[in-house]
Amino acid sequence: MVGDAPPRARTLPDEVDVVVVGAGLAGLTAARVALRAGLEPLVLEARDRVGGRVVGESVAEGIDVELGGQWLAGRNKRAQALAAEAGIELFPTYDEGNDLLEVSGEVRRQRGRVPPLRPAALLDVGLARLRLDRQARTVPPDAPWQAARAEEWSRMTVSAWLDRATRTAEGRSVLQTAIATVWGAEAHQLTMLQALAHIGAAGSFDATTTTDLGLRVAGGSHLLPAHLAAELDGRVVRECAVTGIRDLGERVEVDAIGGRVRARRVIVTVPPALVARIGFDPPLPAARHQAIAALPMGHIIKVAAVYDAPFWRDRGLSGRALSMEGPVTGTFDNSPPEGRPGVLVGFVPGDRARALAVRPPAERRAAVLASFARLFGGAAAQPRRYLEKDWAAEEWTRGCYFGIATPGSMTGPVRDLRKPTGRIHWAGAETALANYGGMDGALTSGERAAGEVVAALSTTLEQLA
Repeated sequence: MVGDAPPRARTLPDEVDVVVVGAGLAGLTAARVALRAGLEPLVLEARDRVGGRVVGESVAEGIDVELGGQWLAGRNKRAQALAAEAGIELFPTYDEGNDLLEVSGEVRRQRGRVPPLRPAALLDVGLARLRLDRQARTVPPDAPWQAARAEEWSRMTVSAWLDRATRTAEGRSVLQTAIATVWGAEAHQLTMLQALAHIGAAGSFDATTTTDLGLRVAGGSHLLPAHLAAELDGRVVRECAVTGIRDLGERVEVDAIGGRVRARRVIVTVPPALVARIGFDPPLPAARHQAIAALPMGHIIKVAAVYDAPFWRDRGLSGRALSMEGPVTGTFDNSPPEGRPGVLVGFVPGDRARALAVRPPAERRAAVLASFARLFGGAAAQPRRYLEKDWAAEEWTRGCYFGIATPGSMTGPVRDLRKPTGRIHWAGAETALANYGGMDGALTSGERAAGEVVAALSTTLEQLA
C-alpha cells in the first residue's frame, strides 16, 4: 500500500491533534485537510487497505476491475479535480451502440433514448419520470427537509407513489427495477424524500439511472484514495479497528486494536451502520442513536466478467442493459480505455442480492452468467475471469451503496447527522447533502468535518494566546 503504515508495524503515538476513524475517501480527505492546516492527523483503518467503498481487483498488469465506486458523472467535480491533481487520466464510459431491455420475458434492443416498451407502458414510464423530475425541483438538495411537502414525502415510500402514478404492470416493473439498481434498495424501502433529493442533486431521474457522459478512472478508481494516502506519509494505520472513543473533556481517548491514542478531536467517517460497533463514553445522545438506526445500508452485489475482447461491441451493443428478470438488473461495458480485455460489470440489488447471497459460490456465478448470456449471447457465459463483491458481507461496510433512510427519518433525526457531538465530528458519504452516498459526497464531507476541527482548534489557540 502506498502512503500508509503496514498493519501494526509501529506503536501508536501517545497523542495527535486529530484521529480520523476510517481510511475511505472521506477519512483520507479529512486527514489531508488537517495536515495542510498544520495539524497532526492519524488515520485508523480496520481493513487491510485504504479506499473504503472504492476498491478494485487486478485482472492484468495495470488493469483493475472496480468492485466499488467508480463513475465520475458531471456533478463529481471534487473527484475529477482530485484525478487531475494526481495526473490520473479520465476517460468516457463506452456507450456506442444499442442498449438492451429485458422485460416481459424478452430481450429488446433500445435504439436512441426511447425505451422499447409497449405504448401504454412507455407513456407510464415517461409521465412518471417527468413527475419525479418536477417534484425533485422543489426539494433543496442541501436541505431536503425544508421542502414544502417534506413531511409527506419523508413518510411515503416510492412504491406507494408508483402504485398511484403508474397504470401498467410493465411500466411499474421497469421503474421499480431501475430504482432498485440505482439505490440498492427496493421501492418499498425507499422514501420519496430521499429519492427526490437524489434526483434533484443529479439533475433528473435519467441522470441517476444512466452513466451518460460519466467518466471513469484509467487504471481503476482505487488510484484516487491511493493518491490521498500517499500525501499522508505513513499517518494511516491499517488493520487497526477502533473499538472505543472516550471524551475526557480536554482530550479524546481512542482505543483501537493496535493500541490507544489521545487526540484533541476525532472525526468518525465510517458508515452509520458501523458506528454502533464503537463504544462511546459518555454514550452518544439518543438522537444520534436514532439517526444511526434510521440509515440501514442498501444491499448490492457487484459482479464482473472478463473476456478476451468486448465481443458485444461487434454486435452493435453498448454493453448497457436493464433487466426485469435478474438476478443481474443492470449491466455496463467496463472495459479499459484501450478496449482489451472486455469487461462486463453488473449489479444485483436489494431483494435479488439477498436471495443470491445465500446460494453457494458456484450457483451465484452460474446465475450471474446466465443473466449475461440471456442479454449478450452464449459467449457471455464463458468469461476468462469472474469477480463478485457482496458488500453486505464486507465486515467493515455491511452494505452498499449507502444508507437508506427509513420512513419519517429525513425530517427527524437524520437531518442532524452532520452535527458534532462534543469533540467528535462526523463525515462520510452518508453525511453529505449534495452527492449523498457518492465519491464526491465523501470528499466534501471530509473537507467539511476537517474544516470544523481546524476552526475549533484555531479558536482554542486564540483563546490561549
